[in-house]
Amino acid sequence: MATADNRYSRFVQFAKIAFPLAALVLLSTMFLFSRSLDPTRAIPFADVDVEKIAREQSLASPKFSGVTSDGSEVSMRADTATPDPTDGRKLSAENVEANIDTQEGVVYDIEARSALYDGADDSLVLTGDVVITTNTGYRLETEELRTNVEETALEIPVEVHGSGPETDIRADRLDLVIQDGSQVLVFKGNVKLIYQPKE
Repeated sequence: MATADNRYSRFVQFAKIAFPLAALVLLSTMFLFSRSLDPTRAIPFADVDVEKIAREQSLASPKFSGVTSDGSEVSMRADTATPDPTDGRKLSAENVEANIDTQEGVVYDIEARSALYDGADDSLVLTGDVVITTNTGYRLETEELRTNVEETALEIPVEVHGSGPETDIRADRLDLVIQDGSQVLVFKGNVKLIYQPKE
């Protein structure tokens, strides 16, 4: 019995010295073998203007959709949209894509660098490299297009040029009007049409 007590006592004495030494060795190895910090490998942060974000309210990748009074489906998306700080009814957008799907089956796809929406009269003005394509094979290019989100209406008050099935066309301006219940593109001003029939 005395032998067992001696062994236990010796183990306790040994543990009092060995365990603290082992802990000291482990801590030493952690500091000795730890890698130095490389500031070039720091977590990257997004390159954003924090002050601009705090100063301006904006939406990222907004999407809008609705139906006009004559049943056409209208949708629009943009990279960013920013409300006018002086008039809450106005909204500007950048890199815009719009779509008008009419009940007659004609689809207008529109792209522009920027757009301005005015809620006072539901008008939408698209500017900068405006491209309009239709599912009937027409492609038009201009610098400004005006439309109304309440009605299926398009107006191009500046020079427009484009192409369609077997045709090339250029005009001073263009209107989309409703005649006898059908939508008709009316080219105005100095209109030049080149017809190239297929052989």
